[in-house]
Amino acid sequence: MFVIIPAAGNGSRMSNSENKLFMNLNGIPVIERTLMAFDQFLNRMSRKSAFTLQTVVVTAEENIFKIKRICEKNNFTFVKDIVPGGETRQESVWNGILALSSLPFPPSEEDVVFIHDGARCLIDQGTLDRCLKASSMYDVCAPSVPVKSTIKQTEKDDSGAVLSTPDRETLQEIQTPQVFRYNILVEAYSSANRRGRIATDDTSLAEAIGAKVRLVEGAYSNIKITTQEDFAIAESFLNSAPVAHVAPEEKEKPINKSPRSPFAPFEP
Repeated sequence: MFVIIPAAGNGSRMSNSENKLFMNLNGIPVIERTLMAFDQFLNRMSRKSAFTLQTVVVTAEENIFKIKRICEKNNFTFVKDIVPGGETRQESVWNGILALSSLPFPPSEEDVVFIHDGARCLIDQGTLDRCLKASSMYDVCAPSVPVKSTIKQTEKDDSGAVLSTPDRETLQEIQTPQVFRYNILVEAYSSANRRGRIATDDTSLAEAIGAKVRLVEGAYSNIKITTQEDFAIAESFLNSAPVAHVAPEEKEKPINKSPRSPFAPFEP
C-alpha cells in the first residue's frame, strides 16, 4: 500500500504565526499525530498478514527538515520520501504521485494509493480499515459522513443570493483518505493537468474521467485542522474519546453513529 500525505498548506486561516502542522495538540504536533495513525495502522496490519506501507509526505520546502526530524524521532521508516509541495493542494498531490513513481519499489498499476490530508490528524483506525477493505472492491473510494445542517447553494459572486436548497438526505461531507488504484489516480491527474481542470478534492478528478467513486463510512472526529476553532474541537474529541485514536486495536470503538448514516456496520 502507498500513501501520499499533502501537508504543504501555510495555515493562513489559523491567526497564528506558527505553521498548524507543528502546533501541539494535547502535546503532540498535528503532523506527528497524522503519521502516528499510519504507524499504528501499519503495525496492526503487519500482525495479521504480510503488509507493506510506503509513504510520501509533500510539504513546503522549509518544513522538510522538521518533518524528517519527527520521522527519525519516532522511527517512522514507512515514510520513504519528503518532497516539496506546489502552489495548490492539487499540485502538491501531483508532486507526490511523481515521488511515488521514483521510489526504489514504485507502485504497479493495480496497487492502492491513499491520499490523506496532513492536517486530518484524528483519522481513526476504523476508517482506515474500511477504506482498505473498500479498495479491494472499488477503483476509487473515500470516507464520508452525512451532512447535519441544511445547505444552501448560492450565487458564485454573491454568497447572499440563494439559488437552491439541496435535499440534505442526498448530501455527504467528504473526508480523506481518498483511495485509488494507482493507474486511475495517474490518469485522473494527468487528464486534469492536460485540460487545466481544477478540483478541491481528488475524487472529483476521478469523476471527471468517468471513474465511479464509492463512499465508505467516515467519522465526525476526522476533521481537518484549518482554524483555531478546529483545534478546540480536536482537543475535545481527544479528551472525550482518546481510545478511538491511540488505543490498541482491541479497544477501538466506532465514533460515527449517526442515525442517518447510509452505511452498513463494518467489523474489521
